[in-house]
Amino acid sequence: MAELVIKEVTKAFNKGTINEKTALDDLSLTLEKGDFVTVIGSNGAGKSSLLNAIAGLWPVDKGRIWLAGQDLTGLPDYQRAALIGRVFQDPMLGTAASMTIEENLALAAKRGMRRGLKKALTYQRRKQMKEELAKLGLGLENRLITPVGLLSGGQRQALTLLMAIYQEPQLLLLDEHTAALDPKTGEVVLKLTKNIVESLKLTTIMVTHNIKDALKIGNRTIMMHEGRIVLDISGPQREQMTTEDILRLFAETSGSQFSNDRMLLVQ
Repeated sequence: MAELVIKEVTKAFNKGTINEKTALDDLSLTLEKGDFVTVIGSNGAGKSSLLNAIAGLWPVDKGRIWLAGQDLTGLPDYQRAALIGRVFQDPMLGTAASMTIEENLALAAKRGMRRGLKKALTYQRRKQMKEELAKLGLGLENRLITPVGLLSGGQRQALTLLMAIYQEPQLLLLDEHTAALDPKTGEVVLKLTKNIVESLKLTTIMVTHNIKDALKIGNRTIMMHEGRIVLDISGPQREQMTTEDILRLFAETSGSQFSNDRMLLVQ
């Protein structure tokens, strides 16, 4: 059975006005368990809208979404929290700046669960937190009581990534999670991402503006345009693909030129 099934999903904003915009247009996508799919596309292609639809930030107009055999279509985002982990582009999102590292991880440990009156930070839990933080290789295991707002962007994004997978979700969503970092830090976070996803065999969708990263990370790459998937490549075809090949195929398939300046700059 497929892990994620998106069938004929459509979503439009500002319907019935001159500003009406179709973000997802009859889109269908299937992921097998353990797939690591990278998503690229021009500005306004629907990449983040795809992640928002899966996460349940708003209801879709048409179509259905299943994850691990469960129909998520009518569930709000907080009811999907136990199944889906997500990391955003902005390192400031996904964590509480005024709370300490251990307090943020305690929240992540209870994601999607009922909150009771039991003590959240026990000796055993702190020991586990240190073990998990040590795997990041950033020294955060020795800074459990440091407020997250004092961390660098890369440290905070690495912590957010750890929080997203702390309960080992069925699906991990990464929305350009290295785009706001400097190139060196972004490379560190991307390497951490690859190691974590591969070691846990997590089903993952990663939106990126970097075509080279999209082709070298994961096992499958899709390209979106105007709310649709216009390219879906994997296997030997993907391994031999270059940035120039992608841009050429995009033009042939969509009938238009690529229009994402930031993506073109990082070729």
